Amino acid sequence: MQGVPKISGQFRYAIIDFPSQVSQKGVLVAATLVDLKREVIPFRVLNLKNKPKIVDKGDVIATCEPVVDIFSHPHEFSDAQHLPSISENLEILNEEQRRAVRQLLKEFQNLFSTCDVDDGRCNMTQHTINTGDHPPIKQYPSRLPLARKKEAELLVNEMDENGNNRGIGVRSFGFAYCAC
Repeated sequence: MQGVPKISGQFRYAIIDFPSQVSQKGVLVAATLVDLKREVIPFRVLNLKNKPKIVDKGDVIATCEPVVDIFSHPHEFSDAQHLPSISENLEILNEEQRRAVRQLLKEFQNLFSTCDVDDGRCNMTQHTINTGDHPPIKQYPSRLPLARKKEAELLVNEMDENGNNRGIGVRSFGFAYCAC
């Protein structure tokens, strides 16, 4: 597979993603981390058009790339920083239950937001996108205001109908639009 070093051995996890030519057919596949030991591997398909799509047997709608490394970035978890706001909600529990809750919070601390800035961001995975010679454009995802949603939908549909989206790929996911 392109971009993945050839390493012998079996892989347990893989990333499912869609190849760029599939989006031209009007369907997208959600990028998903999957467990290859499972008998059935689920994935989500999004139809970009209002018309039904038929996916023929043998059509390539996604690629599966093995997860070579799993990175863990443990953060310091201080009871003083995070638990005071939670402690008042734990008053109805006995000491043993409070200790169990604190232990769970400490164990799964990387699943919770610690400040307003890290909402919607995750450091559980690391990936790279091949941009050729162009440096990557670092931009955080953001939602479109509801007042501009209708206008953006009209523009995206117009670009799609006219075939003017060759240089820019515009994808819509519910309320969010991504131009890349």
